[in-house]
Amino acid sequence: MIQYRPAPDSGDRGSEVPAPAHLAPQPPAVLADPADLQLFHDWVTHQTLHDVKTGLPNRQHFFSRLERVLARLEPSAVVTLLHLDLDGFSMINDGLGDQAGDQVLEVVGQRLRTVVADRQAMVGRIGGDEFAILIEPEDPVPNVAALAETINTRLAEPISLPGTEVALTATIGVVQQQGAGTAHAELLRAAGATLHRVRGRAKRQWALFDADIDAAERVEFQLAAQLPAALANGELRVQYQPVVSLDTGWPVAVQALLSWGHPQHGPLSAERCAHVAEQTGAGYAVGRWLLRTAAEQAVSWQRDASHPVQPRGAGPVPPVVVNLTPRQAQDPDLVATVRAVLVQTGLAPAGLELRVPVGAIRTVHGLLAGEGGEQAEDNLKVLTELGVPAGLCDFGGGIGGLRCLAELPVGAVQVAQPVSRQVADDPSRLLSQAVHALVHLVREAGINVIAYPVDSREQAGCWQWVGANWAVGALFGPPGPPEHIERLLDVQSSR
Repeated sequence: MIQYRPAPDSGDRGSEVPAPAHLAPQPPAVLADPADLQLFHDWVTHQTLHDVKTGLPNRQHFFSRLERVLARLEPSAVVTLLHLDLDGFSMINDGLGDQAGDQVLEVVGQRLRTVVADRQAMVGRIGGDEFAILIEPEDPVPNVAALAETINTRLAEPISLPGTEVALTATIGVVQQQGAGTAHAELLRAAGATLHRVRGRAKRQWALFDADIDAAERVEFQLAAQLPAALANGELRVQYQPVVSLDTGWPVAVQALLSWGHPQHGPLSAERCAHVAEQTGAGYAVGRWLLRTAAEQAVSWQRDASHPVQPRGAGPVPPVVVNLTPRQAQDPDLVATVRAVLVQTGLAPAGLELRVPVGAIRTVHGLLAGEGGEQAEDNLKVLTELGVPAGLCDFGGGIGGLRCLAELPVGAVQVAQPVSRQVADDPSRLLSQAVHALVHLVREAGINVIAYPVDSREQAGCWQWVGANWAVGALFGPPGPPEHIERLLDVQSSR
């Protein structure tokens, strides 16, 4: 029997105003019966170790069980760990309400338990709409592909809610390996990293942990975490590479490229720097720094005593080009950032050209890339109205790229690197003939086509036949310090 006893009188409190009844501390419950005390202890323990909404083991309980299992494994024993994330669960909460979401989570937990009911296994809810399944060593080792399919087939069965039905799928990261001597935290990290990797593909996907891929991704994550410090410490540099006319060989623009002299990994290419910058919010700060540095360098070249003084944005110094990352292109503050850079550096709008990745605006099906695509499209239109030349990078043709050309004020397109390499290495000429027709269509619209990369005379000849009129690549000069461009401009001005 549970009895309540009032707390001892705390004595006279003088003139202190008593708290409202609903806020006043309640008297502690005192359990007089040992049997009741044990029941109460068991209840508290269960509540501590289990998720309130689903009744499944919670994160703490699941992790403890995994740690115990790994500690007693035989060297050859194989443990299977699945990390699941429900696809589109936020739409249920946002569209139907939290109560519906809680009901769905409860049903998902029950269904996952039935999937592994005949195994020595534990299902846990480890956060939000994420679940985990631990399958202890079995003979034979579970077929992961069949297990993932069973899970998604079971989850896809309709769930009845008041007035409607919903169906779910899950994305799954799987680790299946000999677990003896493996720390439980590392196994969980590996499963989570695998889930994170496969989640970017599509819905209802699964993937098995790959040590080589994981090692490479961990390096990228480390670089992303180090990027803000690299910017503050001066490890980042801007290198410049000429964009030349295939007819004359002379520069028509100068590309500004991010470079990172990493203390451990050495020089990192512009493509890798851009990829790393996209991983965190630090990419915005890096992008602003790149724009400002490139604009300052363009002004410096224009003011150089070895070149005639010309109106800003004209004369012998070609415009400086910056290829934006997708996040930069979709940044609502991009126009304000560019305005500020032009005002602060004194560079005329025509002296700075910005190129936007096609994928930041349109999907491969030609649709806007969500709200971000609409923002990128608006940014490009406003920038061109300000006098800043705009172009596209990573152009691979397709309906998405063609819609951008048809509907936006674009002056140049840079062919995507994979397309360039395949065209240059196409012995059958089938691909190059197809690209030939597309390039001539673009050129007839008055848009410059930039081949990238062009590293040999053979590639340059191929692209001239295809119809490109501009090119970037090692054949015309690799990325380098500003002095390389200055020497090139000196040679050009002396002719």
